[in-house]
Amino acid sequence: MVGGLQFVALRKELVDSGKMTDKQFHDSILQLNQLPVELIRALLTKQPLQQDFKTSWRFYTINK
Repeated sequence: MVGGLQFVALRKELVDSGKMTDKQFHDSILQLNQLPVELIRALLTKQPLQQDFKTSWRFYTINK
Protein backbone atom coordinates (compact mmCIF):
# COMPACT_ATOMS: atom_id res chain seq x y z
CA MET A 1 0.00 0.00 0.00
CA VAL A 2 2.71 2.49 0.92
CA GLY A 3 4.60 1.76 -2.31
CA GLY A 4 1.47 2.53 -4.29
CA LEU A 5 1.11 5.88 -2.53
CA GLN A 6 4.77 6.61 -3.26
CA PHE A 7 4.29 5.88 -6.98
CA VAL A 8 1.22 8.14 -7.09
CA ALA A 9 3.22 10.97 -5.50
CA LEU A 10 6.20 10.33 -7.79
CA ARG A 11 3.96 10.38 -10.86
CA LYS A 12 2.43 13.66 -9.70
CA GLU A 13 5.93 15.11 -9.19
CA LEU A 14 7.29 14.04 -12.58
CA VAL A 15 4.39 13.66 -15.02
CA ASP A 16 1.97 16.32 -13.81
CA SER A 17 4.80 18.86 -13.72
CA GLY A 18 5.71 18.09 -17.34
CA LYS A 19 9.17 16.68 -16.63
CA MET A 20 8.19 13.31 -18.15
CA THR A 21 5.40 11.85 -20.22
CA ASP A 22 3.23 9.03 -18.92
CA LYS A 23 5.00 6.62 -21.27
CA GLN A 24 8.47 7.71 -20.12
CA PHE A 25 7.40 7.35 -16.48
CA HIS A 26 5.86 3.92 -17.01
CA ASP A 27 8.82 2.62 -19.02
CA SER A 28 11.30 3.93 -16.43
CA ILE A 29 9.44 2.26 -13.56
CA LEU A 30 9.39 -1.07 -15.41
CA GLN A 31 13.08 -0.78 -16.33
CA LEU A 32 14.19 0.01 -12.75
CA ASN A 33 11.91 -2.81 -11.52
CA GLN A 34 13.00 -3.97 -8.06
CA LEU A 35 14.60 -0.88 -6.56
CA PRO A 36 13.02 0.91 -3.59
CA VAL A 37 10.76 3.75 -4.74
CA GLU A 38 12.96 6.45 -3.21
CA LEU A 39 15.97 5.21 -5.18
CA ILE A 40 13.87 5.17 -8.35
CA ARG A 41 12.91 8.78 -7.57
CA ALA A 42 16.56 9.73 -7.05
CA LEU A 43 17.54 8.20 -10.38
CA LEU A 44 14.66 9.75 -12.33
CA THR A 45 15.26 13.21 -10.86
CA LYS A 46 19.02 12.83 -11.41
CA GLN A 47 19.93 13.38 -7.76
CA PRO A 48 23.53 12.60 -6.92
CA LEU A 49 23.72 9.39 -4.88
CA GLN A 50 26.32 8.94 -2.19
CA GLN A 51 27.44 5.60 -0.80
CA ASP A 52 25.83 6.47 2.56
CA PHE A 53 22.46 7.49 0.98
CA LYS A 54 19.72 7.92 3.60
CA THR A 55 16.03 8.07 2.84
CA SER A 56 14.39 11.42 3.50
CA TRP A 57 11.59 11.82 0.93
CA ARG A 58 8.25 12.81 2.46
CA PHE A 59 5.66 11.86 -0.14
CA TYR A 60 2.65 12.66 1.99
CA THR A 61 1.34 15.33 4.33
CA ILE A 62 -0.91 14.84 7.29
CA ASN A 63 -3.69 17.39 7.52
CA LYS A 64 -4.82 17.99 11.07
